[in-house]
Amino acid sequence: MWLWIVVFIAILCVLAGIDFYFGHKKLVSLEKPPSKSKGEMQFLSTGYHFIDALFRDINEASIHIHIQFYILRDDELGGELCSLLTKKAAEGVEIRLLLDYLGSHGVKKETIQSLKKAGIHFQFSNKPGFPYFLYRINHRNHRKVTIIDGKTGYIGGYNVGNEYIGKDTKLGDWRDYHLRLSGDAVNELQKSFITDWNIASGENVPIPDSSTQPASADQKEFMFVYSNGDAVYRFFYEKIQRAKKSILIGSPYFIPGKKMNRALLQALKRGVKVTLLVPMHPDHTLVQEASYRYLKPLLEAGASIYQFHEGFYHSKVLMFDESICDIGTANFDYRSFFFNDEINCIFTDKVYIEDVKKVIESDLARSEKLTLTRLKKTRTVPVRLKEAFSFIISPFL
Repeated sequence: MWLWIVVFIAILCVLAGIDFYFGHKKLVSLEKPPSKSKGEMQFLSTGYHFIDALFRDINEASIHIHIQFYILRDDELGGELCSLLTKKAAEGVEIRLLLDYLGSHGVKKETIQSLKKAGIHFQFSNKPGFPYFLYRINHRNHRKVTIIDGKTGYIGGYNVGNEYIGKDTKLGDWRDYHLRLSGDAVNELQKSFITDWNIASGENVPIPDSSTQPASADQKEFMFVYSNGDAVYRFFYEKIQRAKKSILIGSPYFIPGKKMNRALLQALKRGVKVTLLVPMHPDHTLVQEASYRYLKPLLEAGASIYQFHEGFYHSKVLMFDESICDIGTANFDYRSFFFNDEINCIFTDKVYIEDVKKVIESDLARSEKLTLTRLKKTRTVPVRLKEAFSFIISPFL
């Protein structure tokens, strides 16, 4: 009897492995190379600044609104966005709203029906299905992209819900980074959105003609990295290997895997200053315990690790040698590296980088430096048990 149970479990594991292998291979095949374009940027580092700018631009839309989030809460703020979109649809503005199926599972059917009744085109990304059922359940579209009239675009870490403007008393102040873009750079966000929309809907919506005036001397260059499997991982890994002076990583989840962590340790060994900024209090079970296995050797090698304690740190930022900055949707963890659809924006303009550095310095001042002594005290026996379990399941956290 036991033998048959073992055989059955073994067969299930093999089938699951096949499902994941070919599901991942299929998605990686959809990845496109990084693209470059020019534009201008406004850095938004608080939820209120982000929401105020987004709602103002939506209010002024006259042609179309393409909006994509991983999470849309069916709460006060989510309701305000839906009401605003409904109002714009009544004015004749074409609206497409794309949400991740698992991330936005809390959106009520009544809300969706109300949006559709108002003439808003609505779709979920990544609904579970065949083939690759198990992989599809774990695969999420983590992109947060908005395009308004083809002239203004948004990309970054914010979703839409009360917690993102600090109205969740448990998490407190929500720290995140978002970019408001203009110029030809918006076309790249448009292409990303329409590609995702067509995959989710089965439609063949053409990419709107968003041609703008020739780039002015004030416009700067941006590069976009699109990841459907591991493109963002390869980009981060290469930049870490090439860093000469400093590496800064800000992420709500730090689960880099052995190879990536080894690259950071090698950077420290060759004299590169490595700084990490992570939350002190997690928003999900086990993610913090999963990070301890990687944080300890980094601390021992001389990395500076700060834990943000005045709220929840959800920003996704990397900076290399203070000359290359990456802000986007990807966390520094297995899920964003290998299972999520992500999009990141890279820029090198000194003025823009200085703006980001000032906010990071402010967030570091609101953080506590982690020491080996404090980490040792934190890793009690129960925590170590959680750590061992979280390490096993870390790709799925």
